[in-house]
This record gives sequence, structure tokens and C-alpha cells, in this order.
Amino acid sequence: MQNMWDEQEASQAASALDLRAYSSRLIGRDPAMVLHGGGNTSLKGSVADAFGVIQPVIWVKASGFDLGKMGREGFTALSLPPLLALAELETLSDPDMVNEVKRARLDAGAAAASIEAIVHALVPFDYVDHSHADGVLTISNSLNGSARLHEIYSNRAMILPYVKPGFDLARQMRAAILSPEFAAIDAIILEHHGVFTWGQTARESYDRMVEVCAQAEDWLATQVGALPTASTPATDPVAIASLRGAVSRLAGRAMLSLPAGSLPLDEIASVADLSRHGTLTPEHVIHNKPFPAIVDRDPEVGLARFAADYQAYVARSTVPGLIPLPPHPHWAILADGAVRSYGPTLARAKVSADVTVATLRALRTAARLGGWQGLSEDDLRDLEYWELEQAKLKSQGTPPPLAGKIAVVSGAAAGIGKACAEALRGRGAVVVGLDVNASVIDHMNRSGYEGIVAELTSETEIAAALARVVASYGGLDILVSNVGIFRTGAAVELMSDDVWDQTLAVNLTSHRKLLKQAIPFLRHGMAPSVVFIGSRNVAAPGAGAAAYSVSKAGLTQLMRVAALELAVEGITVNAVHPDAVFDTQLWTPEALETSARRYGVTVAEYKSRNLMRAEVTSSDVARAVTALVDGTFPRTTGAQIPVDGGNDRVI
Repeated sequence: MQNMWDEQEASQAASALDLRAYSSRLIGRDPAMVLHGGGNTSLKGSVADAFGVIQPVIWVKASGFDLGKMGREGFTALSLPPLLALAELETLSDPDMVNEVKRARLDAGAAAASIEAIVHALVPFDYVDHSHADGVLTISNSLNGSARLHEIYSNRAMILPYVKPGFDLARQMRAAILSPEFAAIDAIILEHHGVFTWGQTARESYDRMVEVCAQAEDWLATQVGALPTASTPATDPVAIASLRGAVSRLAGRAMLSLPAGSLPLDEIASVADLSRHGTLTPEHVIHNKPFPAIVDRDPEVGLARFAADYQAYVARSTVPGLIPLPPHPHWAILADGAVRSYGPTLARAKVSADVTVATLRALRTAARLGGWQGLSEDDLRDLEYWELEQAKLKSQGTPPPLAGKIAVVSGAAAGIGKACAEALRGRGAVVVGLDVNASVIDHMNRSGYEGIVAELTSETEIAAALARVVASYGGLDILVSNVGIFRTGAAVELMSDDVWDQTLAVNLTSHRKLLKQAIPFLRHGMAPSVVFIGSRNVAAPGAGAAAYSVSKAGLTQLMRVAALELAVEGITVNAVHPDAVFDTQLWTPEALETSARRYGVTVAEYKSRNLMRAEVTSSDVARAVTALVDGTFPRTTGAQIPVDGGNDRVI
């Protein structure tokens, strides 16, 4: 672990709170110290109120902010005396504690402060840091962890047994701070929970945190050394999709699945056993439930076992009226050593994956130290169903309609394909665009919205691209098959074989290859849907467009046959037929001018030469596509929908 303090960067801080934010980011950027909300920081000072009276204040990290990225906006200012007075109470319910801390805010509209605000108030130093350092927690959760912590830190740190965060922890910390030993220590280590350090300066508190955490890591390096590298298994993509589909059904909603590390084959059994004995740190139970699913070749068996075990775990609660969460896992260990995470959104799945990676490392290390003894089942359940923690998840709001869904759009570099990709993303789906044009990765260039360059007439490249999608996100729910070309029109008598062959290869055969490779994944999807982008030319062909019209007619017939074949598996297959969509790369200003002159109209008149006298855009087509896959038409398959502003020849 490195001390990342940069005196030059720190000197740029314009105030004590800016400096507080700087050192907080140093802690938050180190995943070995903090993972997804697993830490908080504070600063004590004073401000003048509206009457000019100087008031003692504490700025505490606000709930929901990322410690590794936030500035001063991530802190909530609280009046210090009320917090200190709360710590003197013998008892305080969780709702009352939250309410009283809210009442102490200087700004009534500020975000809620960390549930450990009272703890921070009690520590009699200006700067207080709290982390959930992996190294310290690995030792704490290992066999004889408490004794090992006392041995490692001697009299430098006070080691306290686990108590529930919030008011119980505040009372425990109050007793520790008032004890004679407090003056001689640099840190307090909470077993199974984390580390508190402090100082009169930001650097003093940060330096202490790094030293304490580094001491644990150095001890582990001496006792255990580097863990053997676990190679990434070549898991069958269909098995990944099948497992993700089964998890989604247990959850009652579409779930994304991300790779979350791997295990050597000879460690699977031991890690699976240890994983049943507590999480790395308490809040991980919120992200990952108390244990993972262990699955073999038949995912239904492993998931049924997980569901039964989880339901029994909840049933053992003595809390009356407890409403169980859905009995689905947030992570799973596969028979080949692959490990996957699950979450209803990309952000939640990423949190689960990061927590899983840290957990695997800790469990593998603890196995070499003799065993794992995390929090008890009662403690885990108490925290998992704690109303304050559940409130954090509920506060994330209602997910968009396609949250958790995985979509592939072909021909996504521009035009209709790009518009479809953007529309699906806007509805919450993870979207991957396929295109032979490398510009697809210019706009689809981030996790959850990425482009893959692939030649869609090559079944080999299609298979590789879809396997990558499934490995990255878990499966496939939506396929928008859009790729197409239009070669310069020519009469049948004059058309070259090359134009005919290439047009059919791209506009028809490539779609068959894409659908063929997608079906094994779609059958495991959630409400799976396929939409082909056809053309008005299917119903109303034009002279000089034989290759294009025939290819689109063939594509429509492919859609109809696929709808017949796949309906029994719950896969809907439909087509959208656009016409005169001019905001694509096919239509340059020069081409529009030429076509308009040919009809003796202006460009504006040419672009709206339909019954509605309205221009048809790529976004119009995308909205129709989205309606076919977002649950608006769940019982529609084999349909052909025109998006053409009304065409008298079609009607």
C-alpha cells in the first residue's frame, strides 16, 4: 500500500474543507481501503450563523457520494453539540437517530450524513478517517483473528469487538474514547468492520490510516505471500446465458451478469465452504447477500439450493413480520472456477463484482491462515434487513423499463442503427453495437454502451462478437438486425452479378447468420425480442431497385418464418419498414438535391413526400423498435409496422 499524499496537490486546497476532500479522495481511490460506500471521513471546525454567532460544526461525508471522486459538495455540515449530546443517551432507536442527525443539519436541504456521524463527532480531533481496509478485515475474519490483530498492532491500536453500526457503535466508541488507553493509540480497529484514524491535520490522519493498513498487508505478505494466479476459464457462453436467465427468473426481473474473478479448480471447494461463514465487511451483505450460489452444469439445481438456503436463513430471524428479499444470488461460483456477479443495473452488478473480487482474495488468503470466521448469521441478517441500509437501496428509485436488459444492434455506426442503440440505452438497456465500420466505437465507447467492429457477413466474426457480449454482460434479450446497403439503382437487365450478390449477402444472408448465432442466447433471455429493419420496398418496390427490394422482401419472409419457429420459446420476432429516412450517411446534401430536382420539388418537399407531409427520421424508426421490445407489445409477433408517414402505394 502506497502513501499517495502529494504536497503540491494538497497545497492547492483553498480551505480546510477542500483539504478534507483531497485526503478523502486519496482513501476512496484505493480499493484496498474502500469499496463502494465502505468508508467515510469528517472535519471539525466552526462557522458563523445567521446572527453572527460562532458555532462548532462537523462536516461529515454525505450518504450516496463517492469518496474517491467527491469534492466539498460531498460533505454535510452538522451542528456539533447536538451530536455530542445524542451520544450521552443510553438508548436511541434507529429512526430517532436519523431524525435527530437530520435536525442537526445547517442546511435543511442537504443530503443525509453518514450513519456514523455521531461516531465522528465523538473523536476529539479535527480530522477523522474511516476505512474498510481489506488487509485488516482479512486478518480480523481469519481464524483467531482478534488475537492476531492484538499481536500485530500491540499497543498502537485499540481492538474492539463488532457491534452494529449506528448508535450502538457510537456508544461503544464513546467508552473507548473516554478510556485512559485512548491517549496512547493511533487507531481504533473494529473487528469485522474497519479502521478509524484521526489527526489535527488531514495528512496526520491519512498517514496513520496508510500505516495501519500497510502493516496488515505486510503481515499477510509475510505469512501467506502471493496467491497462485487463477486463469480465466473458457466458460461456454450458452452456460453463462442460461445461468443469468435462471437468476433473472428467481429475481423476477432482468439481471446483468459480470465476470467477477476466478478460482483455481483445487480451491473451489474450500472457498465455497468458507463463503458460508460471513462477508468480508458488514455492508457487503447488502450488496452480495450472506453467501453465493454454487452451481454446476445444471444451474437450476444450484440456484434451487441457494434459494432454499436463503429462505431458511431469513426464516430463522426472530424479527416478526420480516419480508424476505427475492431469493436470488448476487454472485455465483461455477464448476469451472469462473465467478459471476448479478445486479439489476450495470452499476449494481459492478458493485457486486468488485465486492466479489475482494471477497475471493480474502477467502483464499484466510484459507491459508487456517479458516474464516466472519460475522454471525444473526449479525448479517440484522444488517441486511436493517431499515437504514435498505433505505439506501430503495432511494435509488424506480429503474427504467429496460434496466437489466442486454441488446445488440447491428449496423450501429450511423443512421437507424445508431438511433436504435441510443433509444434502447435511453430506456435503460445495456447496448452493444456491431458494425464493419470502425466508427461504431467512436460513439459507443463505454461500459454498457460499446461498439464491436465485425464483418457481419462472416458467421465466425458474428459468433465471436456475441460470445464477447455474453461474457461481458451475461446474455442477450434484444436483437435489432439492421445492417443494410443500397447500391446504385439499375434495371434488372443491366444489373451486375456483383451488385446482386453483395446486396443479398448483406441485406439478407447476414441477418440469417446473426439470428442463427443469437437464438441460443435469446432463448435464455428475459422477454426476448428480435426486430428486423425492413423497407417500404417490400410492399411497394420501385423500378431500378431489384436487388434491394428482393433482399428486403426475403428478410421479411425470414422474419415471418422465425416468428413461427420461435414463438413457442417466447421470443417475439417483428419487422419495421421505414421509408424516406434521410438523416443517414446514405443521403448526402448533394444526393438530396439531385433527387429533389428529379421530382421537380424542393428538398424540404422531397423529404416530406408522404401522406402526412412529415419528415421521417431515424429517431422515429427507433421509437417504433423500442416499443416492440420494451413490453408495450408483449403479445405481438410476426408483425410488419410501417414507419413512412403514410404511403398511398402501401396503404
